Amino acid sequence: MSNLLQPLIEEALKHGAYDLHIKSAFPPIMRVANEIRRMDVPAFSPKEMEQLVISLLDENQRKAFKARGQIDCSFTIPNIIRVRANIFFQRNSLAISCRLVPPSPPEMATLGFSQEVTDTLLKINNGMILITGATNSGKSTTAASFIDLVARNHALHIITIEDPVEYIFPRYPKSIISQRQIGEDTPDFQTGLNSALRQDPDVVLIGELRDLETVETCLKAAETGHLVVATLHTSNAVQSITRMINIFPSHQRDNIRFMISSSLKCVLSQVLLPSADHKKRVLAYEILPMLPSVSNLIRQRKIHEISSVMRLGQRSGCIPMNTVVKELLKRKLVRHEDIPPEYLEEK
Repeated sequence: MSNLLQPLIEEALKHGAYDLHIKSAFPPIMRVANEIRRMDVPAFSPKEMEQLVISLLDENQRKAFKARGQIDCSFTIPNIIRVRANIFFQRNSLAISCRLVPPSPPEMATLGFSQEVTDTLLKINNGMILITGATNSGKSTTAASFIDLVARNHALHIITIEDPVEYIFPRYPKSIISQRQIGEDTPDFQTGLNSALRQDPDVVLIGELRDLETVETCLKAAETGHLVVATLHTSNAVQSITRMINIFPSHQRDNIRFMISSSLKCVLSQVLLPSADHKKRVLAYEILPMLPSVSNLIRQRKIHEISSVMRLGQRSGCIPMNTVVKELLKRKLVRHEDIPPEYLEEK
């Protein structure tokens, strides 16, 4: 890796940044606590950007980048950080967007999850766990933390399919993890998932549910006794279920409702809010375990009523988003003016 990038990443980390954006002839910018901030460093010249990109990509990646004009990749700065990068052209010049990822998955408690949530997830040994949220809400980190948790607590064969690989999992005393990257180890999520099911897995992590075929295969894998962990770009638990159903044509939806009601075990939806001092981000979340009443509502096409179950079912493990956000406000970890109104509403 070029020595042009490492000092820049180290400087960004000092400020608590988690995203870094670099393009020719413009000072680099970083994102801290959901805010864009310009860095006090010189702009990269076009020649420096070219040198930087060449240093980050191997020969095969360079060919792919030349053919497509953009590429996802990841790399590690030893003992400092792991970086997920997207390299692309804008206005006929090179640009790089970097996501800064800790070298190893953090613990669930460190992220901000309660012990109740951790215990709920650990009890699930088959079916599907869905981790949802908007872009940049920490879904991949939560998924990696959960995989690390089950690998440390059980003896399992775990296969991850990611685009690209973010966290590198350590060696475990009993469990083994195989990490497959889209574009290098397997062409796409669907092919990787079909292959994974022939490799004797106990747990499969799908980096993102993107299409009908992948969703359907995940549900079938969950039905056959595997534990499937997947992420989805949706803003809350109820919307996540609706999105999974609506991705299918209308004539298939009754069957999919039944599959979801029997295979889906838990939906965890999350958001990262600016901290009160605007130096970092704070996790807020909601969790919807698949209670019998929730399964019935899915089968009966009454998904809109699930929000009421979440509000009334807190003794059964349901945790609404507004409950968590109000607790963060009470502890003065976030400020009221930084919270979107929908996260405070009772649904």
